[in-house]
Amino acid sequence: MVRSCLAIALIHSAVARQLRTIVYTQSRKITELIAIWASRRARGFADKICAYRAGFLPEERRLIEKKLASGELLAVVSTSALELGIDIGILDLCVLVGYPGTIMSTWQRAGWVGRDGKPSAMILIAHEDALDQYFINHPDVFFNMPPEKAIINPDNPIILQQHLACAAAELSLIQGEPFLEDVQVQTAVTALEYKGKLLRSREGGIWYSARKSPHREVSLRGTGNTIPIFLEDTQQNIGDIDKHRSYFETHEGAVYLHNGKSYAITRFDYQKGVVTARQQDLPYYTRARSSKSTTIIQQLDTCRVKGTRIGYGLLRITEQVTGYERKLTATQKSIGIVPLELPKLEFETQGIWIEIPDTIRDKIESDRLHFMGGIHAVEHAAIGIMPLLVMTDRNDLGGISTPFHPQTGGAAVFIYDGIPGGLGLSKQAFDKAKILLKQTLAVIVTCPCDTGCPACVHSPKCGSGNRPIDKSSAKIMLEMILTGSLGDTLSRENPQKFKVLNADFSQKSDPGPGRGPDQNPKSGPPSLAPLKLTSLKYGVLDIETRRSAQEVGGWNKAQRMGVSCAVLYDSSSDEFHTYLQEDVDLLCRHLQRLDLIIGFNIIRFDYKVLSGLSSFDFHGLPTLDLLMKVHEILGYRLSLDHLAQQTMGCKKSADGLMALEWWKQGKMEKIIEYCTQDVRVTRDLYRFGHENHFLVFKNKAEHQVRVPVSW
Repeated sequence: MVRSCLAIALIHSAVARQLRTIVYTQSRKITELIAIWASRRARGFADKICAYRAGFLPEERRLIEKKLASGELLAVVSTSALELGIDIGILDLCVLVGYPGTIMSTWQRAGWVGRDGKPSAMILIAHEDALDQYFINHPDVFFNMPPEKAIINPDNPIILQQHLACAAAELSLIQGEPFLEDVQVQTAVTALEYKGKLLRSREGGIWYSARKSPHREVSLRGTGNTIPIFLEDTQQNIGDIDKHRSYFETHEGAVYLHNGKSYAITRFDYQKGVVTARQQDLPYYTRARSSKSTTIIQQLDTCRVKGTRIGYGLLRITEQVTGYERKLTATQKSIGIVPLELPKLEFETQGIWIEIPDTIRDKIESDRLHFMGGIHAVEHAAIGIMPLLVMTDRNDLGGISTPFHPQTGGAAVFIYDGIPGGLGLSKQAFDKAKILLKQTLAVIVTCPCDTGCPACVHSPKCGSGNRPIDKSSAKIMLEMILTGSLGDTLSRENPQKFKVLNADFSQKSDPGPGRGPDQNPKSGPPSLAPLKLTSLKYGVLDIETRRSAQEVGGWNKAQRMGVSCAVLYDSSSDEFHTYLQEDVDLLCRHLQRLDLIIGFNIIRFDYKVLSGLSSFDFHGLPTLDLLMKVHEILGYRLSLDHLAQQTMGCKKSADGLMALEWWKQGKMEKIIEYCTQDVRVTRDLYRFGHENHFLVFKNKAEHQVRVPVSW
């Protein structure tokens, strides 16, 4: 609060002197709050102060940029969104509310001022966190520190898949191209196939983009999709938000700040991606509370640091927003916690984990200190100081501390890249593991506080509100690690544990394009292998009706259509069985004897028609709906006739309208013959997909392409 007040005072002083000013903050919420407070307290200058951040509509951002460049605006409070690639003219004063996270960003932001050769200034208002305080106490390090080495992670699966989908839209991917030989690229291409974003040619040598402009789905500000925020009454779009962030900032009951105004979120439909808000001045703001857990997918490396062991690898992070806290804007006093029931969020990333040996735990607990509070404090302090070693901001990192993790066999502290797929930050930290632990201890030891504070072991974004925290426990823990030896502290642990860990939790390698289906459940078909046809007693069902949808009042009343005939192919006898409407009970008993029922649109149509004739629970049958499986991959439906012609060169003998005419004419033999042919085509289509792992259709560009299947 003190730092915000100081920033506001600087804004007022600068604007009164007609100094063009930019103020950078560390979060969207603080950006909005400082802009609101500065505007309300300004005398005659309220229209000269504005907020700027990601999430504003493009036209809003362009207008602010234009006003700032022309001088119509004198002060803009911004996140890093206004740091690169935008011309905002020549400024006089740059205020950093908190260290930006890197020296590179610091001087980049400072570069906006003084371009005309006139006197200018950059002012750093340090936060209470560890890194800010470190620089305040070591200004020589701040001014002499060289720019960090920028890193990229070209193998990030999320980013790589987006790049490949866009590249294929411009020029089809052709097997044999050198870059397709890379294992990571092969994995990404296979994943895109099974998501329906790349369409493979029938021959298998070319991949086409499934959409004309997949670029429209790629956000330059993050790896996830964005969802719009609408006003409740007018449905006006006031902005957008990253889908993952929406769970934390636009849940029902949240206070959302946008362009100097506060909004109460009235609806958050995470399934449909809809957020509605109502403009309302509220005396409080909200902060989400969450719980997290992690699973080690694969250990990629490990090292020993004095009295502990540090691992590096792939992690699966599971996080759930459990509620939100209301805090008074004026005093930041908590006025209550409201519980929420939202689904768990999962993503895979890179991370490191620090094992805490049992001997250290025994020492902490024998001294009657808080062990969980100690590892929690180590997690916060390590994340806070990590940007000193790695080019990152603490907001790009996440952490989990647990008193017992089943995969390490004991307590562990996890630190991970906060971006799905990882950015390579954790790998850099792993390479400097010993320095990281030493710097973490130094932060705790040199901080003058008694029980912990934001300058050492408190985190501004802790999902549990910095509880429990035990600074003394963390200090003893790190001292024992850095003065001990692995043999002393880990003597009771299984030396082969990590080999077992790697074998048990590593992902199966992906065969790549042209080498079979991907078995990774996150990017391809289900990992369960399909049953062999010889051991599976399956049936293929199709029905013909007596009445059309128009005659019964619409497709939603299919249960009134009646059945002219039903044909069931039984694989155990290799025979086609015909049932009439009066034989529905016999059909139900036959269906119960089968291991699997196969059909085309069977769940939405055939079962619904039959439900009007019997109380039997058709939806309780083990069913494979070929149309539904195709729709899951492509996002749209294809006809049975189209798939049969493109895949096998055969087609249906008639259509449903003709079958209705035959019923009116009493030509049952023709209906049965037509229905039997439909069943035969569906059966053969199923068999083709089972044997080849794909079906074939013709896309809008008239290419014969595959739709991958796994049954």
